[in-house]
Amino acid sequence: MPRPSKLLVLALAVAVAGDASDIGLSQTRGLRGAVSDTEVNSTSTTSTTTSMSAAAASAWEALAERALAGEEEHHFGNLCEGKLDGWRCEDDHAVQCEGGRTVSHSKCAFYEECKEGVDGPGTASCKEDACEDEADGFHCKGDHVVKCAGLKTVNYTKCTFYQECKKDKTQLNMASCQEDVCDDKADGAYCEDHHVVQCRSASTVSVTACAHMQDCKKNALGLHAASCRDECHGKADGHYCEHDHVVQCAGGKALDSSKCPFYQKCKEGRAGPLTASCEEDACHHKADGWRCEGDHLVQCASYKTVDVKMCPSYQECQDHGMEPACV
Repeated sequence: MPRPSKLLVLALAVAVAGDASDIGLSQTRGLRGAVSDTEVNSTSTTSTTTSMSAAAASAWEALAERALAGEEEHHFGNLCEGKLDGWRCEDDHAVQCEGGRTVSHSKCAFYEECKEGVDGPGTASCKEDACEDEADGFHCKGDHVVKCAGLKTVNYTKCTFYQECKKDKTQLNMASCQEDVCDDKADGAYCEDHHVVQCRSASTVSVTACAHMQDCKKNALGLHAASCRDECHGKADGHYCEHDHVVQCAGGKALDSSKCPFYQKCKEGRAGPLTASCEEDACHHKADGWRCEGDHLVQCASYKTVDVKMCPSYQECQDHGMEPACV
């Protein structure tokens, strides 16, 4: 497993856990102003080729802390600028405006949609969507089986990655999670979503998740065979790029793995043979100033990223013909 690094706290690869409300049946928002708090996860990163001075480390740590702090000016953005006080819908969020600012928001569950004015002027709330027009029984909503009763979602089951929700062709108002990966495959082992899936009689009979620093790979020596293999299998000792990670190999085994932050890219050979490091990408050859990088605002100075601001889940970063901003 990669060692935690206080250096960046998160590698600045911050992600909003906006689907937390999907864990259980959510309640109506708007009248009460309930808030589904935004959570930010962190991923560590370490340098494989250089050590940073105490001052530089302190500066990077401060940058990471600012990115995680959820500063009001970028966390809430200007979604409510020029809008009357009250609740309104923005995609699958109910957003509360006060004094021209977004003061709170709530994400609707996957089986709901945000509707305005249902509970009165200036209100917005998450209302039933999956079962709104469905008879009592089981129905599909994306990769979920939803149980409907009285035009409401009363329970649901998420299908596994090797299944999909399908309606029953012989019974009305019936749906279930059915085989998807092995339904057209011969008996054997296959790779699917970082797992080894064992197929038998067109059904999945076992699933093995590959460990960190492992990949699922087809076995060249056997037909319909796959296995989890170390990322360093067959490689000489040194550092390599695997996706967006720097991986240290020794004796054909992965000893360490460091994830590059979103504004950097893993590149091999910069410091010599069998070396790899996270190098600047977002601000590489870019003029000083703010710009968009995915759903982040990135500040560039001397071709380096010096600050980042994450747009909230209900906004996106735009810089086409305008000052870069979360809108």
